[in-house]
This record gives sequence, structure tokens and C-alpha cells, in this order.
Amino acid sequence: MDKSWNFQNLELVDEHVRCEKWMRDDNVDSKESKTASWFKRFIGREQKPEVTWPFPFVEGGLFILTLRAGVDGYNITVGGRHVTSFPYRPGFTLEDATGLAIKGDVDVHSVFATSLPSSHPSFSPQRVLEMSEKWKAHPLPKSPLQLFIGILSATNHFAERMAVRKTWMQSSVIKSSNVVARFVVALNPRKEVNAVLKREAAYFGDIVILPFMDRYELVVLKTIAICEFG
Repeated sequence: MDKSWNFQNLELVDEHVRCEKWMRDDNVDSKESKTASWFKRFIGREQKPEVTWPFPFVEGGLFILTLRAGVDGYNITVGGRHVTSFPYRPGFTLEDATGLAIKGDVDVHSVFATSLPSSHPSFSPQRVLEMSEKWKAHPLPKSPLQLFIGILSATNHFAERMAVRKTWMQSSVIKSSNVVARFVVALNPRKEVNAVLKREAAYFGDIVILPFMDRYELVVLKTIAICEFG
């Protein structure tokens, strides 16, 4: 980031400076009222605003804008230069994103996307969760276990858990009395997702719900939880 830029907020987003608002020299000083500022302009003391940061867009000019979705929020570069970073809104998870919309007086020549979220079956858990007795897990045995399998899973990955239940969890080895497999899942910022998760856990009996919000950097805590449960 160029040191000549002025920032109103130095909060870091994915180790980048959050700079969605830039200061201009026509900003009203806190000691001066807005009325006094406008009065000066009307009596002939017009101040032409001067932007002190290199504006990355030129009318009619071609540019390449890159939007990257990080752990904490979105990061934008123009022509290879970092322009701004801003965090996700509260309660937002990247799995909620279904597309990208570009608005304004911009002529889009081409779009290249990698790892862009697409329609996921877990957005409709009622379509993927098969409430059938044959997919239920056996209760924990009272005798010692020969093997415990802890499975890391995201809150809204209903389809993935259902696929596991219907495949290798049906193996005769897994279904034996001395082997137990459990999904380890943390909470989601969205209450409606947690509600479905709790119903899923109550029915299938194979989910351990952890009492904290799910974030990628907390995967180590989920791993520790597997060890503690085991």
C-alpha cells in the first residue's frame, strides 16, 4: 500500500489495510460547521476538492480489477495494485455467496472466475437429508472402542454428511459395535442453519456440536474436540 494514501480506518482485513474511505482536502474540519463551510463556497471561496491518492480509474481506459474473497473479507486490486479491503458483514459466510454483480458505467470486456461459489445442494437441506432409520448411527457402546473416527464438517454441509452416511459409514466394519464415527461441527452465524443442524443431530445421532462459531482458523479447536470426545 502506498504510504501517501490517507485512511480513516486502519483496521486490517486479511493482513491488508481496510481503506474503503479516503480523505479529501475538502472534508469539513471537525472545528468548522458544515454551514460555515458551504457559506464560504457561496461567497466566492470555492475550494476545488483534491484527491490525495492515485485514482485507479481513467474514463475510457482499460483496467483489470481483481476481487479476492479472503478469510476476513473481500480484497480488491486494480492493475495489480491493492486498492481496498473490507470485511464481510456480520453473519455472512462465504458459502452464502451465489454470484457477482457489476453495476455502474462500466464496459465489461471479459470476466475470468476461479473458485466462484456455485449453487450447492446444502442450500436446500430438506432435499438432501433423508430421514430414514437405516442412516441413523448406533448409540455409543458401553464396552471399550477399538476405533473412533472424528469427521471435521462445516455447519451447512448437509449434503456432504448425508453422502458419508450413505457410503463408507454403512461399511460392516464401521457398523460393528466397537467402532464409532461422529461428525464434529461448530455453530453457524445464521440461526436458521443452526436450527436445521440441531434437528439433524437429534435425528441421526452422529453429530457433536461445538459451542463456538465456525471459522477456518479454529479448525485446530475442532481437532482438539475430536481428541477430547474420543
